[in-house]
Amino acid sequence: MKNFEFYSPTRVIFGSNILDNLGETAKRFGTKAMFVYGRSSIKKSGLHEKVLTLLKSSGISVTEYSGVKPNPEVAHAKRGVLKAIKSNIEVVIAVGGGSVIDESKAIAAGACYTGDLWDLYTQKAPVKKALPVIAVQTLPATSSETNLVSVLTNTETNEKFGLRSPLIAPKVSFLDPTLTYTIPLKYTAYASFDIMSHLLEGYFTSTDSFAPVQEGFVEGTVRAVMAGFERIQKDPHDWDGRSAIMWAGALAWNGLCNAGVEGAVIPNHMLEHPLSAVYDIAHGAGLAVIFPAWLKYRKESLTKRILLFGKRILQINEEITGIPENKACDKIIDRFSSWIHASGAPLSLHEAGIDNPNIPELVKQARTLSKLWNIPGYTDTDLEAIYRSAL
Repeated sequence: MKNFEFYSPTRVIFGSNILDNLGETAKRFGTKAMFVYGRSSIKKSGLHEKVLTLLKSSGISVTEYSGVKPNPEVAHAKRGVLKAIKSNIEVVIAVGGGSVIDESKAIAAGACYTGDLWDLYTQKAPVKKALPVIAVQTLPATSSETNLVSVLTNTETNEKFGLRSPLIAPKVSFLDPTLTYTIPLKYTAYASFDIMSHLLEGYFTSTDSFAPVQEGFVEGTVRAVMAGFERIQKDPHDWDGRSAIMWAGALAWNGLCNAGVEGAVIPNHMLEHPLSAVYDIAHGAGLAVIFPAWLKYRKESLTKRILLFGKRILQINEEITGIPENKACDKIIDRFSSWIHASGAPLSLHEAGIDNPNIPELVKQARTLSKLWNIPGYTDTDLEAIYRSAL
């Protein structure tokens, strides 16, 4: 295990009927709030009105900012920054999924920065100050409610980059599984695979010969997500299933599972970000397409990790006992692909609605990310081959 620093500054409040404390909690950080959300879903569910009532009854003046897209855009975030500055905002309240929370973090940082917001995402400038962010998670997937990361898309350049700073981590996050009951099964599948990807990328790319804490955490949490999703398939209002996925979603990408792990990198995110940047598909759907294609392409170098995945997570020991490792890996990847397909997530670019991808552009962007994120070992030929195998 290598040296590492782990910092998790977010206070998590988990359970049902927990939003009653939202107003008083927010007031500790300021009395002028920007309420950031997506489109119409929280109005249809009544959550919008509830949040407004809770904030205003606590003496907080509210400036609303809506319209955050599933792949949040820097242009929209910039308009939010201007509105926050004009309204003298003191605290940002994000109500939604990871996209809303990511853009809220961007607004919080941008409101305290005099340059171009995109500078913070291209690493041209560091975050030195940010407004406090409070998150109300409604679509667990990205761990944005507990991590130090924000991801935005620049539609002018078709780039999707991330910003990392402890200053943008939410101060408090409210996690109420009942708020996820109405998420359609398809989007629950996308979110579940997003969570699993966050856990599994470091698991597969780890070069540690002994990392039982992190491996055990990943194995148990991935199994929990799969089991939780299977319960939700039977009953979308299954409290335990929704709770398992919500808590796993908060933990999967907050820095814990890869802390100190030698070699852990995120090549699937490197490959997927260009897809959702150029074609605006759901991030979890893009990961579901890329992950099996990546496993097949890198099978020879990942044999040991794939076998561990099959035995410890998919738990198919008997089926792969006594057969050549190469064939055992194929069985494991096929079983994993079958689970993804049964969940309702796409397994190919065609199923994701992308029939004629601009592969040179995808390769170009993935190459840029490989440099920004320090992910070695992928030539342009490798990147193109993986994208083509995902067709």
